[in-house]
Amino acid sequence: MRKHLIILLLILTSCNSDKIDKAEYNDFSDIEIRFRTGDERIEFYSMDIFKSGEKIKAIKKSPFYYYGSGTDSTWTTEIGKSDLKLITEFIEKAKTIKDTCSFNSSSIDYYDIKTNGIEIKIVGNCEWNGIDYDSLESKIFKHKFIELEKKREIVADSLASGFNGIWEVSGWENGVLKNRNLVLTRTTENKPKSNGIYRWTFDKENNSDFKKNLDIDEGSTLIEIRGSMYRVLDIKTDRIELKYLW
Repeated sequence: MRKHLIILLLILTSCNSDKIDKAEYNDFSDIEIRFRTGDERIEFYSMDIFKSGEKIKAIKKSPFYYYGSGTDSTWTTEIGKSDLKLITEFIEKAKTIKDTCSFNSSSIDYYDIKTNGIEIKIVGNCEWNGIDYDSLESKIFKHKFIELEKKREIVADSLASGFNGIWEVSGWENGVLKNRNLVLTRTTENKPKSNGIYRWTFDKENNSDFKKNLDIDEGSTLIEIRGSMYRVLDIKTDRIELKYLW
C-alpha cells in the first residue's frame, strides 16, 4: 500500500512540476503570432496564447492539419511552465533578431507578433537558434501532433486494406490513358483478362511500400501507382474511383 502511495505522489509531483505558478500567470500578457513563409506556395500559420480563467492556453488557428480528408481544424491546449519558458525566450528573441535576418533565399519568412501593447514585425530568414515558430508550435502542441500521426496511420492502414486484391482498371487501354477518371473493379486471378485492360494487384505483404506512396496530409488522398499520381475519389469493397493527375 505504501509503495502505491509513493508512486501516486511521484505522479502528482511530476504533473505539478510543469504547472504555471501565480506569479508567472500574473506576469503573462496575451500574444498573437502570425507567420507566413514560402515562395511559389505561401504557408500561413496563426497562434494565439492567452489567459483563460486561471490558466494560460494556446490555440492553433491555422494551418489545418489533415489526415486524408479529415481535420481537427483548430487545436487548443493548456500552457505549462516549460512551454511558457520557450514562449518567453521566443518573444525576447523576436525583439532583437532583426539584425540577423538575410534575404538570400527565394523563400522568405514574415512574422507579425503582438503582445503587451507592442507589435513586432520581422521579415527575412533569421537566426532563431532553435526557437522559431516551428519549434514553438512543435513544443506547445506536441501531444496534438502525436494524435495527428496516429490518425494518419489509421487512414493509411484503412486505405492499404481497401486496395488489397486484384483489380481491373477502366481508363487505361493498351498503355494509353483514355479517361482521367479511372474505375477499379475487383476481380480474381481465375477471371480471364480483357484485351488491353490493365490489371493491378496490391498484396498485403507490400502494405508498408503502399503506405509510403500515399499522401494524406493535404486535405485529400493522393497515391502514386506505377509512376503516376492519382487522387482517390471513392473507395468501396469492390470498386475504387481514382482521378489521374500526372
